[in-house]
Amino acid sequence: MNKSPNTDVVKRRAIDAEARASRWLADGNVADDPAIREECYRKSQFWLDRANLLRGYTDRPAPDR
Repeated sequence: MNKSPNTDVVKRRAIDAEARASRWLADGNVADDPAIREECYRKSQFWLDRANLLRGYTDRPAPDR
């Protein structure tokens, strides 16, 4: 069975999104300012949601870009 080149692209995008989510979560965990902490957590959730979309872990379709 041949894999589509797009499959690899989507996998790489999902891995990248998950890495970004982890980085923002780590930044939020060490932030002293509550406003900065909340912004980091918000960004972490955005990237985690995107990774889930790309992997098909939701009913919504994956983003085109």
